[in-house]
Amino acid sequence: MAVGERAGVPALRDSMPFPPAVGDQGYTGASKAVLERNLHVGRWWILVLAMAVGAAQQPRAGGLYPVDDTSRDHAFQVYVQRLRSAVTARDTRSLRKLTDTEDVVVGREKDDKGWRKFVAKWRPDDRDDGRIWTALSDMLAAGFVREHPMLYLSPYQVWRFPRNLERAEHLVIARDKAILRAAPSFDSASVATLSFDIVRRMGDAVKGTGLGEWIPVRTLDGKAGFVTSRDVVSPVAPRAQFGFQGGRWLLIALEDD
Repeated sequence: MAVGERAGVPALRDSMPFPPAVGDQGYTGASKAVLERNLHVGRWWILVLAMAVGAAQQPRAGGLYPVDDTSRDHAFQVYVQRLRSAVTARDTRSLRKLTDTEDVVVGREKDDKGWRKFVAKWRPDDRDDGRIWTALSDMLAAGFVREHPMLYLSPYQVWRFPRNLERAEHLVIARDKAILRAAPSFDSASVATLSFDIVRRMGDAVKGTGLGEWIPVRTLDGKAGFVTSRDVVSPVAPRAQFGFQGGRWLLIALEDD
């Protein structure tokens, strides 16, 4: 059965391209598997969870403010510390111990799961390809959203992005008091001060004065200018799910499409 079909609960571990709308039966296959194995509940609980998630994804005055629920679960705090150590060292062996090697989801197809597919997609041992370490480092910096006592998500800019906006056309300001400037230069006039705002991307990144790149954007209330590339996060960035199963926390999904 295809993801999102309503005749019944989708097959466990099926992936979804992004969080489902209110009423969709299930969050992702990986999440449903964790809930079903640990809670032994039926379809009604999955629907309640999906509705709560959908409600939480409604726009909040044009901004996505930081959410980090790590401290709400001591065991998850310990897990995050171990994950941080593995990412800092780029230690594939340690990362494997923190991952559901049998069923970790890496894509939309039914068989896009397991450690072999994980390694093929993310290439953690390839020193010239640091995508996985960059993605996980960004998630550690962003924090983790607790959707359920047995489910954490990251980054919040992806999972909390409002459904009425096109993801590919927008960016999220990733810090407080970022300056929107009239031109791609730190010497340019300030147009506005942005704090975790959602902005519309108006073109490709350009080189400005000094180091780094600048991205032309427009705020949701119509102010146009440039922000530095380090001040924004894409809502189509890699996204992860962490589930509590077998008495421990594990990475259960890492996707980027």
